Amino acid sequence: MSLKMPLKSPALFFAALMSLSLLPMTAQASCSLKQSACEASCKVRYFDDTLGKMGCMTKCAAERAACSTKEGASEAVEKGKGLVKD
Repeated sequence: MSLKMPLKSPALFFAALMSLSLLPMTAQASCSLKQSACEASCKVRYFDDTLGKMGCMTKCAAERAACSTKEGASEAVEKGKGLVKD
């Protein structure tokens, strides 16, 4: 049995987490709720499996980074459209 990590490098993982601070607060709030639900699911699903729980939690963090990036990009596009019209 092998443990597959969503991100191969710890540097990539931390870079993804650090990028969250650059995104709008509304994107972070929505994605934060999704991450909390994901982590709660991990804690239940992998109650007695520490490695499984750690892998699941890492996946939640990666999904949050992707979510925040997507949300932030959408907001940037909307704000850009407003600037072009003015």
